[in-house]
Amino acid sequence: MNLDTKTFVVLDDWDSVMHSVYQMPIEYAGYTNKVGDMKLIREMVDSLASTDFDNVKRSESRKKQLEQFRKTMSMYYNLIFTKGKKKIGYGALIHFPKLKAQPERSPGIVLAAKIVTEGKKHTLALERGKFDDFLIEAKPYINLLGDLYRESRKP
Repeated sequence: MNLDTKTFVVLDDWDSVMHSVYQMPIEYAGYTNKVGDMKLIREMVDSLASTDFDNVKRSESRKKQLEQFRKTMSMYYNLIFTKGKKKIGYGALIHFPKLKAQPERSPGIVLAAKIVTEGKKHTLALERGKFDDFLIEAKPYINLLGDLYRESRKP
């Protein structure tokens, strides 16, 4: 997620990150924090549930159809909250280093970022986590965030 601090536009920088995964593979080993323990994921849920924002925008993408993505898969999600002049952007890249026969049961990693801008100041926080079974450990958060987002869009 790359945020232009003047116009606060979401750019698809995750695409370049996903492409670089195949040049320098990301390994599943070494990740000890579980997705359910990730602070930034809980913040995303809490922020959407609170509805304490003026506006929220979401984007998502999946890469799995091209030949190079048949053994691995990546997806990203971005949420951008605006409240007055303060803007908070969350991004999560979900990567499956090795897909199982049933891809939704595959293990993987989550790379998360949070960017806060207020005026000319900005802060950045990064976090990473893993899951052993996407369907059980990560998909419920995606569903919850989607449900909360759709709920926040109702007039």
